[in-house]
Formats: sequence, C-alpha cells, structure tokens
Amino acid sequence: MIVNYPDTVPLTGPFRIPLMLLNICLVIASLNVALIHVKKHVTLRDSIKGTRVHAAWASLFLGYALMISCYFIGMLYTSTLDQRYKFLQVGYVCGATGGFFYIYYIEQLAYITRRRTFTLIFGTLYVVLVCMFFTALIVDLGNIVQLFMTSFWIPNLGFMIVYLYKINKLSIGKLRRMVSLVVTGFCLLILGVLGSTDAVQRPLGLGVRLLADACQVGGVIMVGWYSSKLPSWKELEWETALDSLYIVYKGGVLAYEYEFNEASHNTGQPRAAAAVSALEAVRLLLDQVVDSGQLKIIDFKKKKLFFDIGDYITVIMVANEQLDTLDFLIRKIRKEIEKAFAGMLPTWDGTSASFAPATRIINRILS
Repeated sequence: MIVNYPDTVPLTGPFRIPLMLLNICLVIASLNVALIHVKKHVTLRDSIKGTRVHAAWASLFLGYALMISCYFIGMLYTSTLDQRYKFLQVGYVCGATGGFFYIYYIEQLAYITRRRTFTLIFGTLYVVLVCMFFTALIVDLGNIVQLFMTSFWIPNLGFMIVYLYKINKLSIGKLRRMVSLVVTGFCLLILGVLGSTDAVQRPLGLGVRLLADACQVGGVIMVGWYSSKLPSWKELEWETALDSLYIVYKGGVLAYEYEFNEASHNTGQPRAAAAVSALEAVRLLLDQVVDSGQLKIIDFKKKKLFFDIGDYITVIMVANEQLDTLDFLIRKIRKEIEKAFAGMLPTWDGTSASFAPATRIINRILS
C-alpha cells in the first residue's frame, strides 16, 4: 500500500527503493565534490584568494550532503511527523551553514559586492533559523521552520546570479563555456530542490519527487565537475597580469606597440626605443619560433613573453604571469588584426601609422 507521504511516514511502496537509491547517489556525489575541493584547498595554496574559492565550494557541498542525509532519514526511517520535522530542521541548519560559509568566503574576495550585502542578508536569516531550531526543541513549531526556509531562496538566487555573471564576465574562451555548464547544473539543482518540497509533492505525487531527485543528482554532478574546472583566481585576474604588446612584421620590424596600463598607445615611435632591448634579446628565439610556427613562452627579466605567429606578423605579449587565458587572448588578437589588415599586410610599406586602428581592435577584445 502507498501511504500518503509526506503527510504520513515512513515512505513505503514502489517509490521507496528508487528514492532511496537516488538519495544515496546524491549524498555520495555531494561528498565526493566536497572532498575534491577540500583537497584543492589544502594542497593548491597558490594564493589566499584561490584557497577561499575552494573552501567556499567545499562548504556548500558538504552542507548540502548533510542536508540530504537528514531528509533521507526523515523520509524513510521515522515513524511520526514530529520526528520527520526534527530531521528536516537539522537538515535545514546543515544546508544553511554550508550556504552561509559559501557566500562568506566568496564575498571576501570583494568582486561580488564590496559591502558584503549577501553575507549580511543570509547571515541574518541564518541567525533566525538557528534560534527557531533551538526553540523547536522545546516548543512544537510544526512546519513553521520548513516554511521559513523559503526565505533563503532570495539571497541564494540573487547571489548565484551575480556570482556566475561576474565569473562569466571575467572569463574568456573555453573558460566561459565552463561557466555556462555550471549555470545549467545549478538550474537542474534548483529545479530538483523545488520539486522535492512537500508543497510540490502533495498535488503532483511522488513521481515528480523521483524526477526532482534525478535532476538533483545530475545538477550536483555537473556543478561539482565543472566547478572544479573553473579558472583559478589568477586566471580570472588575467587583466592585471598584462604589461604590453608588440606587433612585429616579418623580418623583425616593430610595427605597433600597446601598453595595457596606459590610455594612449603607440604605433612605433615614443616607446619603441624602450622595447628595442627586449626585442633584440629575443630576436634569435623569435626566428626559431617563426620557423616552427608554434606558440612559445619564454622568461625575460622577470616577465613572461608570449609569442603567436601569423603569415605576416608576430604578436609578442609581455605579461607578469604565465596564464592559460593569455594563450587564448594573444591568438585572438593576432587573428583579429590579421583579418582587419588582410589587404595591407602583404604589401605593408613600413609606415607604423598604418597599424593605428589596431588599438580599437584590442580595446574591443579586452572589453
């Protein structure tokens, strides 16, 4: 016989085993993702910012795994609604704790909002939740705590939208595609959480709950996998690593110079002399790069020199860090410039002013 879950417990009938297996998979997947980020937090100490990002994701998934575990016990192994609500309340506190530390760690990086608005809102709700939790141990609050949890969706969704938007804006190339996959995973996860609520199960039945849990499993796997592949903080701060860029015409003629930290950019003359020593120092290496037709990166006076070679020009980018993002960036700049100057490059007369429009192209790529 199928009981009228969630109004009676425990859950029995044909949905019991499938939901049990899905919830076990959900807990295992969440714990696995949390452990991946804990390992990165402990071992990959490249920067304080980087470790905070991993600590944030670890907190989120650990809290989520504990929350689902409490839901699981309340659904399958309690005999009264009061017992079920107690486990649900413990689960709410676990999930909210993970969510709070996630928002706290991310907002410490000061690129979501500098005033930590989401931490303040979520923290206030969290304090109220904890107070309600301890009150419920003394006084029967029924499903009041359960209803109160809906208020957490406001800061949660707001934060996720702003956070993923900022990450997407800072990322370029394949990193932006990874962000899109994380967004898709979060959508699945949110739909799954909403579908597993009592408010949805009562009118639509346990078939929807089964589908919702499956969505949560898929969402956790997608978010967990691709969140671990998201760019490090250094990759997101790629603009601060940029120093200057040079376009060298075949034969070694300096045609254009771009200073990333200056408003004005030169087409040969004012700062060309400052670049001569660097260009001369790498001229022999540049010849080898041109011959091989491959991108190379070399160290020069505490700088990283990126090369990308085309049919008529070689783009040299001087940076302070060796980042994967800059590999994509220099190739994109070179291709866009070759496309824009396709008619002029084969017969370039050596006039640096001819490359003046390159400033507009680079600014557009960087924007």
